[in-house]
Amino acid sequence: MLNGHGDDIYQYDDIRVNFSSNVYNHFNHEPLFAYLANKLDNVVSYPEPSPLTLEAELAMMMGLQAEEVCVCNGATEAIYLVAQTFRRSKSAVLMPTFSEYADACRLHEHDVCSFYSLEQIPERAQLIWICNPNNPTGTVIERDALLELINRNDDRMFVIDQSYAPFTLSPLITPAEAALLPNVIMLHSMTKEYAIPGLRLGYITAHKAVLHNLRLQRMPWSVNQVAIDAGRYLLAHQDDYRLDLAALLEERDRVANQLQRLGCIDVWRSDTHILLCKLRMGKASALKDYLAREHHILIRDASNFQGLDSTFFRIAIQTPEENNLLIDAIAQWVME
Repeated sequence: MLNGHGDDIYQYDDIRVNFSSNVYNHFNHEPLFAYLANKLDNVVSYPEPSPLTLEAELAMMMGLQAEEVCVCNGATEAIYLVAQTFRRSKSAVLMPTFSEYADACRLHEHDVCSFYSLEQIPERAQLIWICNPNNPTGTVIERDALLELINRNDDRMFVIDQSYAPFTLSPLITPAEAALLPNVIMLHSMTKEYAIPGLRLGYITAHKAVLHNLRLQRMPWSVNQVAIDAGRYLLAHQDDYRLDLAALLEERDRVANQLQRLGCIDVWRSDTHILLCKLRMGKASALKDYLAREHHILIRDASNFQGLDSTFFRIAIQTPEENNLLIDAIAQWVME
């Protein structure tokens, strides 16, 4: 899907606070920018056909072998690469969720179906797609329950997107654990973790035999040199990108309570910094247009997530000052 995602800031002239993507927008990137400025000579040469250097450094960080990591041009390329590798399979997607899983599967001629509970996985499904933590709900499937499900269904491949792992305190399956399981493919997003959506960096972790088959489908030079240099810098400077996650989630609870008190919004429980909200009256598209036009604030109209309707919107928690601007602006919309 080319249109209908969050962070469609490119469609607006003067957005000052962006709640629409699931990125925390307040890291200091100036040292990264300065580093990349000194690396621009690299763009006159081809990068590695496969970003092996970055893969090796990611593997070392996670306690994996390099053959168990595959760097991609964002997690979205990873999704399409998995769908391509398992072309014409039967895929089941846990809903509501990111549309690209089903889109990638349809592009590669999968038989795609949806399900809404782990107790109701379609029997015919060969690939099970799960976003955990979930987008757009922010909820987490309990680690031990998910491992039990994977082990009980060892004849199916589980594709688990953990792009939002940096934003939860709930226990999750680790990449090292997943790499020991021949029926798990795990997706990760440096875009989300380091707030660099314009650079497009993601990676896959899995058993080396599974990743061998995936790599056979990968285009050469899919990850550009600037992104590779940025990825290596970020891994070397992780301490500069540490979130005070407990404080961020405490702020999430405050915002959820304030929105609920407006009396016209229901807020879903979340295990991350994401809040899925439902208007009791009016449409999310109207609220989005009002906030962008009158307050230069961008939210995510979530009505195009399968299983949701026109009353749903999603936000990602930012600073207390910015969150207060959003709460006050929504309160004004309610009064109009």
